[in-house]
Amino acid sequence: RGATLQHLRVATPAPDDQLAHHVHVKLDADARYHQALLASGCHYHLQRNVFELQGARAAVHSAAVLFAAGNTLEQQVRTRHDAPQTRSKVEALALAEGKAHAVINAHTLIAAGADEADVRQRLNGIPTGGQPQIVLRPHLEIHHDQVQAAHGATWGALDEEALFYASQRGMAPPLARALVVEGMARAVLLRNLERPELMDSLGIDSLLAHQVQRHLASAAEIAHG
Repeated sequence: RGATLQHLRVATPAPDDQLAHHVHVKLDADARYHQALLASGCHYHLQRNVFELQGARAAVHSAAVLFAAGNTLEQQVRTRHDAPQTRSKVEALALAEGKAHAVINAHTLIAAGADEADVRQRLNGIPTGGQPQIVLRPHLEIHHDQVQAAHGATWGALDEEALFYASQRGMAPPLARALVVEGMARAVLLRNLERPELMDSLGIDSLLAHQVQRHLASAAEIAHG
């Protein structure tokens, strides 16, 4: 009861690895759990989270930035609200390249009696090159009528206006792409961390910059065969 956990997770396997991570979190009254995930694809990569909000006013936030360059990455997030005034927020950004296969499944259940539950799901997929397959599946299952719930999925290209602005400032195209991708990814993590100063204290910015460079370098290799 009343516990708080900030959880930074980094899962960046080698291309030929096979990896499955399962995280199961149960929250009692007034407990809070915030997870930030940086993950990259490989031969087989599954990230599965199960969140059970069992006590009143429990809250969970999950933010993920997923990179897939010519390989596979799937995230599953299942959340269950069993108590009143509970809150959950799931946000994920999938960046995919080449013939990558990236999947995000988000399922949230609001049980009967979870009065004034507040649920948010936001899934985004952006191809950074090639013809990747990006599958976004937001899903709400609601068994109570006094709740607030919203979900959505968007699929689109990198911000051409931002890329043009960067090029006008004399940046080379690869650097401009890296800055735009890094900015989008950083915004996802920043919106979901309870204490933004953790970005600095945990070195998330440097981890993110390294992963963006790794993703774009892999993308360049794919483009050149």
